[in-house]
Amino acid sequence: MVTMTIMEIATLLAGAMLVSLAVIWLVGRLPGPAPSQAELPAAPECHFLFRGATLIDHDAGVLWPDDSNAPNDDWSRFRSWLGFRFGDLPVDPLSITTGESLTFDSTLPDDPARLELHASAHSLRATLQEGGPSCPAHLHEGRRRLMVLDVPRAALHAAPQPVWIHGTSGHLIWQNDAARAFRPESIARMTAALSPLPEPTEARTQRVSVPDANGNAPDRWFDLTVTRTQAGHAFYACDVSALVSAETAQRDFVQTLGRTFADLPTGLAVFDHAKSLALFNPALIDLTGLPVGFLSARPNVMSFFDMLRDAQVMPEPKNYANWRSQINDMVSAARGGLYQDYWSLVSGQTYRITGRPHPNGAVAFLFEDITPEISEARNHRTEMDLRQAVIDDLDAAIAVLSPDHRLIFCNAGFGALLGIDPDSSIAEATLRDIIAACQARFPQTNAWPGLERKIATGAAATQSITLADGAGRLDLRHTPLGRGNTMLSLCHHAAEGAALMHEHTG
Repeated sequence: MVTMTIMEIATLLAGAMLVSLAVIWLVGRLPGPAPSQAELPAAPECHFLFRGATLIDHDAGVLWPDDSNAPNDDWSRFRSWLGFRFGDLPVDPLSITTGESLTFDSTLPDDPARLELHASAHSLRATLQEGGPSCPAHLHEGRRRLMVLDVPRAALHAAPQPVWIHGTSGHLIWQNDAARAFRPESIARMTAALSPLPEPTEARTQRVSVPDANGNAPDRWFDLTVTRTQAGHAFYACDVSALVSAETAQRDFVQTLGRTFADLPTGLAVFDHAKSLALFNPALIDLTGLPVGFLSARPNVMSFFDMLRDAQVMPEPKNYANWRSQINDMVSAARGGLYQDYWSLVSGQTYRITGRPHPNGAVAFLFEDITPEISEARNHRTEMDLRQAVIDDLDAAIAVLSPDHRLIFCNAGFGALLGIDPDSSIAEATLRDIIAACQARFPQTNAWPGLERKIATGAAATQSITLADGAGRLDLRHTPLGRGNTMLSLCHHAAEGAALMHEHTG
């Protein structure tokens, strides 16, 4: 039996330990087996599982934000959330057939994101992939928030209206491209026009003018609005130069019309498209007696005519319940150019009211006092009636012919003698009609065939007509009256008339 000393045993243990360490080191240096494909780090992606339009599961770190204006169902909100990057996703997830897969690449430049949709028998899986190492949902939400900020910023920069912001210290801190096109002194001029600046809860608007930089063009006009924001005061300038020019032209036109119609005896009332009184002349005040203050307040058409009714300057409506409808009908007829009426007032005056259309839906009413014309017409009618009564009382049958030998008028004796109704036949009867009636009434004479020729000579003449059965004789006389008119008369022979007069007076 071999006996080992303690020193030998220690030496043996030390050598074994060194060998073991060497083996371990060598094993660590040997190449290990290659990792499987499943063990490689996958591209960042997140998943959304839908059943119909309802989200039933997901592994995203963030979802779409709450929005009261967003659609009601989950799928519609999902579409809206991703829409700015992936375009129009299917409106109805059930429209994707089972087993079908759809891929949507980002529509933004330099954006590697991709969305895959895969439909199974009972669900739809949406997979969002991003190029970065972070959660795709977080990356997408970050892009969306940047887009939300960039869109209004781009809109403000491209706005045609100048917009600028003064900080709380009163210095200019931001302006859009339209504001940069102005000289600094022009911006300062508009800003100063709104001093002092409003409180946080207020907004103020004022119209200001900006002179042309070279003095070669008219001033530009702006409606300038200022509001208080957290950053300071925001100024918004809306160019209303065209509107101011139109208003000035309209005002000048109205003044020109006013001067034009100031001396007319006809009252004028022009109502604009909103049915408010836009123009009136002094004659309207004289004819209606309406107060100047009332007319200057631009009453509407209903108030205007209602005031006329109260002042008894128009007839009292028979049915006041239909008053508004009658006025509206009158305005509609005037806009069509079809309205004209005559008002007989309690004062004895007579007004003629005419409605005329004006451009842009306006309507004008003309008020004329035709009382003198009516009085003259009545006087003329009275004179005509008196004249007719006088000639009707004459024994002779009298008719007056125009230059073209048409019957102007005749007396009752002429109508009774020839069987002519003056009221119904006077407009149509001619000399030939009268001759034909005379031939039928007195056929025994040859005086009629040459009568038209004799009258045409323009000379006065008288001839006798012997009546049948010893009824005596008639004197047929035609006398020129001037201006081509002719009087035709039939009367009993003068000698017979004198004898009859003698018998009557004796």
